Amino acid sequence: MGSESSQALPGISSSIPQSSRIRPYAAVGPTWTPLPRASTEPPHKRRRTDNFRGSIPPFDSENHIQATSRHQLVGSGEAAEAMRLTQTDDGAEPPSTTQSMQDVINELNPTMGSDPYSSSSPSRIMPSAEDQFVAVKNVHAKGLSNGSTNGSVTNGSLSPRIEFNSEHNPRRVGTITRVSPPGTTLYPGSATNREQFVRLVLQALKDIGYSESASVLEAESGFSFETTRVTAFRNAVMEGNWAVAQKGLLALGVRDEDSLRAAHFLINQQKYLEYLENNQSTEALLTLRQEIAPFDIEPARLNHLSSLIMSRNPDDLRRRASWDGARGNSRRILLDRLQQFVPSSTMVPPRRLDTLLEQAREYQQHMCEYHMNPHDSSLYHDHLCSRAQFPTTTTHILEGHADEVWQVQWSHRGDRLASSSKDQTVIIWKIARVSNSIELDCTLEKVLRGHIYPLNAIAWSPDDKLLLSSGEHEVKLWDVESGRCIKTLTEHHHLVNGLCWLPNGEGFITGSMDRKVIHWDAAGEVTLIWPLVDIRISGLAITPNGQQLVAIGLLAHPVTTVDESGTSIVNQATVLQVSAGVQPTAEPRSNNGNSADMERRVVLYDIASGQELWSQALWGELQSVKISDDSRFALINHSQGDVMLWDLPSGRLAQRYLGRPKGASYVRSCFGGADSRFILSGSDDGRIYIWNRRTSTLFEILSGHESGVNSVDWCPRENAIFASCGDDGTIRIWGPEPNGFLVDASPVFSQDVSNGDIHNGKDDGVLTTLDRHLTPPPTTAKDSPLR
Repeated sequence: MGSESSQALPGISSSIPQSSRIRPYAAVGPTWTPLPRASTEPPHKRRRTDNFRGSIPPFDSENHIQATSRHQLVGSGEAAEAMRLTQTDDGAEPPSTTQSMQDVINELNPTMGSDPYSSSSPSRIMPSAEDQFVAVKNVHAKGLSNGSTNGSVTNGSLSPRIEFNSEHNPRRVGTITRVSPPGTTLYPGSATNREQFVRLVLQALKDIGYSESASVLEAESGFSFETTRVTAFRNAVMEGNWAVAQKGLLALGVRDEDSLRAAHFLINQQKYLEYLENNQSTEALLTLRQEIAPFDIEPARLNHLSSLIMSRNPDDLRRRASWDGARGNSRRILLDRLQQFVPSSTMVPPRRLDTLLEQAREYQQHMCEYHMNPHDSSLYHDHLCSRAQFPTTTTHILEGHADEVWQVQWSHRGDRLASSSKDQTVIIWKIARVSNSIELDCTLEKVLRGHIYPLNAIAWSPDDKLLLSSGEHEVKLWDVESGRCIKTLTEHHHLVNGLCWLPNGEGFITGSMDRKVIHWDAAGEVTLIWPLVDIRISGLAITPNGQQLVAIGLLAHPVTTVDESGTSIVNQATVLQVSAGVQPTAEPRSNNGNSADMERRVVLYDIASGQELWSQALWGELQSVKISDDSRFALINHSQGDVMLWDLPSGRLAQRYLGRPKGASYVRSCFGGADSRFILSGSDDGRIYIWNRRTSTLFEILSGHESGVNSVDWCPRENAIFASCGDDGTIRIWGPEPNGFLVDASPVFSQDVSNGDIHNGKDDGVLTTLDRHLTPPPTTAKDSPLR
């Protein structure tokens, strides 16, 4: 495999069955016409072949071998001339059928006597065994085109067109009538080029296996999906004929020097790896020295390729190279990468029609303001979601805390909701569908007590079996199933606002205003304490890939200076992305000598090394941080009234969401909806603000809470449910409008946790509900609040 030893028919693997080899050609003047196969071919195929121009001379096996072994693929200029020679004017007299194939070859290229792959000869590609089907269809390919014309020479690209003999049958091929609509567009007034459209349809038909339908369309339209040159290049890559593939790049229109170098390197790298896989160390070493090293690639890359020679066996090679071998998908991947250098009108990108349809679907969903269901799409109509499908209605009000509720967070499975409060408790709520219906059953499951301070933050473990909670400097680790406090952690000496689990569940990280970042294992034992960081941490989040840590907080040593009038001057390094339109304003210094508006920072750390990757100075309090599922973006709440979306790889502000009033309360925002396409945030005015993530359009403002909304969180299991909590001491579950209309009152589940008793009933004024499916919690001792 990968060997380039000479063969009788270059480009054809000896392992290919005889039945799949190239269909023979016969010479008819300057036009090549396919010979019908022997009696093994179905009769209808022989009849279809007989309708092509010219008569069929007896098959000369010697001439056939000579011709096919020297079938050429030339550059764009030479290809145009060669293709011109293969054309026959519609009214021309058919050439003599006695002309030999060698005469045709000599007529097309008088220098064919030389080595077809020598540097002095034009670039050539030998059609491989899989060319036989396309070769028949493309035998009368006419001219060169960029896909927007019918057979003209444009941009040196190859856009095939089938021509049929008007003398024998001017309008029919077999039983198929050739259709030639006027103009070049799909419909009158359409901007879609008909040839390009037909070629994409042909590609789709062939991809899904409708080969006969594709043949009919080719005959009826006169267009062919691709030329034999393209097919030969494709097969050369897939069969490991590397010399043929390299020469085919020029013939397919790759002219840019950098593109050619990159493509040749990719081919040589594949050849090198296949030599190693086949234990052909000598050939591999020659390839490395003579064909890869001259490309002057970066030393690290070259050293890595060189080290692969020391692989113990093929499996070790594939593992070290992150490569699945010649029998895997590596050649297909190589072909896809090489295709990026070839003009798209010459070699149509894979699944192009499906790609265009997918782009149209994504655009419609992008423009759908209330998009909720990513699977609700059809080619028969435009996509549009109704506002009635969006969670704009409070479906449940959960009352159980005795004071302000500062945070809500769904479990990863979405079947439980944790809430933390100023009353020093955490409540675990069980949220479930009622018999797979649209109705929800909300049940208080447990109350976790033990903190002596108001709770700042909570965090579920990845498996939802453990829960972290923090009050002031104290952190507690809870077993969710039993409600037991496993351990109390007191390593911090100041307010702990940062709690986040490692994605693998092996431990967690805490961050505090004392500037400490501490790693813990899942049992609550300290594994690592970082050196003091530069900020007093007010928020912490780990990227879902587990590689990076985002921290926000107050800079420990402010960098503002004061002019003669006593006004603070912003250091140029602390200006927030002027391109985003935010400029910090100068603030007077307070009487105690400290800046009235201290500098805050967003900092990105590498978790493995603890190294700071970048930091950005901001003005105004930073209140919370949330990471997108793809680990690329950080959503940060800003006290100035905006919510910021930061691009983590570049360290730049990607988007700002405006319209929310300024506030001093600590507010936690979140991503929401299918593909995290919404941004949600609470506010001091008691309302919830919702933006389109991409367009930053504020399209919903929801009212319900009687005072400030401190936290919102979207349910990971349900596509149209989120929770919110506020200073009114309630938790609200939001969902779509039931039956398409708003309800005047929401179901309320209330529990007084001050004395550990659960009240169930309307007579005592604690439980009120208009929703029959709401299930109050049982009053058994087993489920009573933990003391």
